[in-house]
Parts: sequence; C-alpha cells; structure tokens
Amino acid sequence: MNRVVNKTQQVLFILLGITTATSIAITNLVIGLLALCWIIEGDFKNKFKTIKASKWMLSIFAMIALYVLGMLWGDIHQNAEWQFQRLALLLVFPILSTIALSQLTITRSVMAFLGTAFISALASILINNNIIQPLGEYLSFIQVSWRNAAFITYNYHNVILALSVILSLFILIEKKTKYNYILIIFILVYALSIFTERGRAGQVIFNLSSLFYIIYYNRKHFLRLIAFIILLFSFQFIIYKTTKVYKNRFDAVSHIIVNQGDRGEGKKEDIRYVFIKESLTRILEKPLMGYGTGSFGTIFGNEVKSGHYFDKQTTPHNQYLYVWFELGILGLILLLLIFYHQIKELFKKKDGIFRVLLPLSFMFLMLVDSYLFIFILTIVYIFLFTIYSRYESE
Repeated sequence: MNRVVNKTQQVLFILLGITTATSIAITNLVIGLLALCWIIEGDFKNKFKTIKASKWMLSIFAMIALYVLGMLWGDIHQNAEWQFQRLALLLVFPILSTIALSQLTITRSVMAFLGTAFISALASILINNNIIQPLGEYLSFIQVSWRNAAFITYNYHNVILALSVILSLFILIEKKTKYNYILIIFILVYALSIFTERGRAGQVIFNLSSLFYIIYYNRKHFLRLIAFIILLFSFQFIIYKTTKVYKNRFDAVSHIIVNQGDRGEGKKEDIRYVFIKESLTRILEKPLMGYGTGSFGTIFGNEVKSGHYFDKQTTPHNQYLYVWFELGILGLILLLLIFYHQIKELFKKKDGIFRVLLPLSFMFLMLVDSYLFIFILTIVYIFLFTIYSRYESE
C-alpha cells in the first residue's frame, strides 16, 4: 500500500511542476491529492520528528498560532476567514518536506517546471506580438483577459519566469546537466517574455540574479565583468527602445518614484505610496500588538480617503507591512525567522550560495506584494524550495 502511495506522490510532485505555470484549479487539485496521500501514508511519528527538528517549520506554525491569537485583540476581524485560508497554504511546506522524493523525481520535476515555463513564455511572446490569439480563444478552460500572459495573469507569470531563470542559471553554471544549449535557449526565451510583458517584479528579480552571477564569477576579471553588465543592460535598452510595454511601464514607475507618488496629469496618488505611508502611520501607533487578524482592509476602507477603493481583502502590497500591521512586531519577527532559517539550511549545502538566491528572491518579492498569501506563487515557492533543499549535488 505504502509503495503505491509513494509512487503516486512522485507522480503528483512532477505534475506540480507543470500545473503551477498553467492552471490554478488543477494545482489546487494536485495539492489536495498530495495532502491525502500524506495522510494515508501515515508514519506520523517520524514526520512530526522531522518537523520538530526544523526551525523554519516551527516558525511557520508559530506564526499561524499567532494569527489565531490575533483574533483576541482589536475590534475588526472581517477578513479573518480569508486570512486563514491563505495561512492553510503554508501547511503544504511540512507535507512536501516530509514525503520521500527520489532524486529522479527531483530531476524530472525540474524538467517539467522549466519546460512548462518555456512553453508558457513562448506562447506569451507570440501573443504579445499578435502572431497568435490569446490561448483562451483556443482553449475554453482559459479565461480570455488582457491580464493573462499565456495561461495565468502576467504578474504571476512574470515572477514564475524569473524564478525559472534563477533555477536555469544554477543548473547551467554549476554543470548539472548535459543539456546546456537547451537551457541557454530557455533563458533567452524567458528573458524576452519577462521584458515584453507588463510584470515588473520578475524584471527586477531577473536583473538582481543575473548581476549576482556576473559579479560572482567575474569578480577577479574586471573587464569581463563590465562587459557582461553592459551586455545585460544593452539587451534591456534594446527592448526599451523597440517595445511600448516595457518603455511605458518603466517611464511610469520612474515618474512615480521621482515625484514621490504623484502619477501626474491629475491622477490619484499612486496606491503603493498610499499603502506604505498610511500603513506605517498606523503601525507606529500600535507597533507591538498590531490591530488583530483580518483587520487591514476594513481599517483602510473606513479611514483612508485617498480616492482608491479598499475592500476587506485589500493588502498593502507588502508582506512585511501586512503582517506587522495585524500581528505587531512579534508577527514580523516570526515571518523573518521563517526565511532566516531556510537560508541557513540551504547555505550549509553544497552550492549553498546559489541555493539561497531562491528565498532571498522571494523575500524581495514580498516587498512589492503579499506573495506569501497568493496561492499560485506560494505553491511555486514551496515546490521550488523543496527541490532546492532536497537536491543532492554530485
């Protein structure tokens, strides 16, 4: 029985590498089946022993417990149900961390993830250049929307491609595959898709990870280092000059930053500036305890008059501010401890300096949105962290 369950888990984990970039609904189903297999498999004594030995997993449970306690203070908890639904996603961490995955499964999962991301990036490029229609015109299960890159919305797609670049560079540069030319093609297609669609977070992650590899491998060769940096930004300058999407987004962000949130032409103040300014103002009034679980959106809707609409599920587009606002300083510390201990765990492994780019990248992403509570990107991060932590270097 356990052999059948374990084989099913291997298949489901590989399937997760395909569904995360293509379908939220099917990813949800796969996660549910993995959880069911985890329960059927049993062996809870050893599983709980593994969980107790992991400081980052204990930090996750501590943060979830604090969210439960956060129902005891503050008068506003309208968004608590939604919040706990998102917190339940974090339980996928201990599930994937305590199932037995073979190295062959890890390898196949990487191939599935990178291959699917390549197909998605290629489709996005063809759509953006009006070579093909949006995929929803051909496939009924995909919604036709300007927000879709290929299969999923551009902001999630953009981040997935950036994380695919990091993984591809790790495999390519560390010579963990004989398919170097395929990986180079993948990276080029990822990059072209990243910079010809509307998402910005993925563009920053791409630049930061590329700069890390350029500096790390060329730190003793100054001229070569400068040449690669010039090549990196020359590519983006060409994209900037030849595509409207990247140019318009870059110019708009530059204008907002230079003018401290003013979007110009009589438009409302940029919502991200509103979030930062108003969140910090209220956090400093209750820095220790916060306002309680599920309070952020309702408080903003009732108190902030900026011309923007805030519903109860509004977040400040910043994971750190979001947790601090509702749970206080202890919640923020627990959030940081999750990633601190994950970084420590990965850094101790062979090639650890490259593995830690994954949690560091996700920590950056949490500066620009509440990514730890966004279903598909939370699952992508858990899936990739499982690979980074379980892969055995030769």
